[in-house]
Amino acid sequence: MMDIRLLKRLDWALLAAVLGLCLYGLLMIYAATRPADAAGLTPPSEFVRKQALWLLVGIAACAFTIFFDYERIARWHLPIYALVGILLLLVFKIGLSPTGAASWIGLGGFRLQPSELAKIAVILSLASFLSHRTDAIRGLRTVLTSLFIPAAPVLLVLLQPDFGTALVIIAIWFGALYLAGARGRHLTAVFLCGIILFALMWNLDRLPLERVRPPALAKALAQACLKDYQKRRLTIFLNPRADPLGAGYHVIQSRLAVGSGKITGRGLFRGTQSRLRFIPERHTDFIFSVVGEELGLLGGIAMLSLYLLIFWRGLRIAIRARDPLGSLLAAGALSLLIFHTLVNLGMSVGLMPITGLPLPFVSYGGSNLLASFVAFGLLQNVHMRRDKIIF
Repeated sequence: MMDIRLLKRLDWALLAAVLGLCLYGLLMIYAATRPADAAGLTPPSEFVRKQALWLLVGIAACAFTIFFDYERIARWHLPIYALVGILLLLVFKIGLSPTGAASWIGLGGFRLQPSELAKIAVILSLASFLSHRTDAIRGLRTVLTSLFIPAAPVLLVLLQPDFGTALVIIAIWFGALYLAGARGRHLTAVFLCGIILFALMWNLDRLPLERVRPPALAKALAQACLKDYQKRRLTIFLNPRADPLGAGYHVIQSRLAVGSGKITGRGLFRGTQSRLRFIPERHTDFIFSVVGEELGLLGGIAMLSLYLLIFWRGLRIAIRARDPLGSLLAAGALSLLIFHTLVNLGMSVGLMPITGLPLPFVSYGGSNLLASFVAFGLLQNVHMRRDKIIF
């Protein structure tokens, strides 16, 4: 349980940055969805209303995360991991696929994405596992054993298929292992093996899989193949003009929007790329394109400053934690937020592949907002309990 005196130890700068981004997000979601007409489109107020409701749910989840000592939360990592695994399996039975990947479970008028919760489950399990092996982390055996923790969620997420979320879970593993003190050469070896595995997935469709026996193995290999549309999405950013009306359309329109904003932007609610709906997924994956077009470079810098403040405070919390468990929980939460942010921003300006990762606290989407607030709650939890209360 939480001593009320711990509230005095909240990281107020971190809290202000997160709430600032959330308000930024509500404003930009309204701006991105504002051009509603009589063609049956959802009014912008509905998007803002749903995001605001998820924001309240996220704040409640954050408060719940802060309420209990993180050591107590970590003791529940196995039940949480198992529950998330069950939800990921349920997706294949009752999952919804509004974007092509069966990743959501319907909850009344809302949708829950279990893969977002899988990120939190992996953070808790990895932190618990590594905190009891601080002396053995320099050994290759511990590094390889820890791979079993993200392996199952990554596999289930890839089968949905959701390549972007799988990359986030892998990034969490690397971030936790690095801060735990794993040898650089061991992490490099795992990374190179991952590249080789990715290359095999890329080229599996060129093999005569119908000749593989038993048939169950052939089916599993076929499912592991990267589909043609996934390959196009992962490579089109290198030359979007090669398919300007297909896979490259998102990148081209996003670049045009960001570039047209120049220094000060076209003005709030005056972006033509978003208002005329040239930017696909403008309120979710490409919301930074709306920021760049309507608020320009200055608006983008203001938003990025809030993210840099979160990253700096998060790294400070991880370094100053009272024990390895707290340090690893903070490292996992920070890895989640950093990877999401960098990939989304890179995707919006055409520097990274289109992986469908939302911008934390800003993009429209309840499940990601919920996971981001739990990660934020873990950071606050570790910060508040870095020292014992002696007064």
